[in-house]
Amino acid sequence: MTISKRSMGFTLIELMIVVAILAIVTTIGVPSFNTLIKDNRLTAAANDLVGALQFARAEAVRRGRTIQVGSLDGGVANGLRVWFDENGNGELNEGEELRIVRLATASGLKVSGEVDGSSVAVLNIGYSPRGAVKGGSMRITLCDDRSGNHGKQLSLLASGLLRSSSGIACSN
Repeated sequence: MTISKRSMGFTLIELMIVVAILAIVTTIGVPSFNTLIKDNRLTAAANDLVGALQFARAEAVRRGRTIQVGSLDGGVANGLRVWFDENGNGELNEGEELRIVRLATASGLKVSGEVDGSSVAVLNIGYSPRGAVKGGSMRITLCDDRSGNHGKQLSLLASGLLRSSSGIACSN
């Protein structure tokens, strides 16, 4: 069996065509991948906050006592702290902390909060033993460095119901 000289490899033209096709696919794919990464960061941050709020509500019902949720390190942009006010003094004391959720604001994430329609930097709410919210309804908006309808919003009603919305308008 003899092998013809023509079937022993690739020609330069074939190789150049493959490289050109790879360049085109990469040019199209990289911006989409960046968008996917930014969307996943927003979703992960929103899910972290939802988890903390659902944990606080479940703990309030389980313990039959009020569970507090407050912003971390002076602002909701840093995350949330869930704690149980064991001695009833309304302040966080050593040993009362149940869970901390930190947000990665270094990745361009912008977080803002409002309670009963008023914008606030520091959030402080409580869940009653029945799972309802003490301190009014709350809204947390998460945006990144993009303009447009890319944000996410968490709405916590006074009943304790938590809703997550996508496609919230953000300004850069």
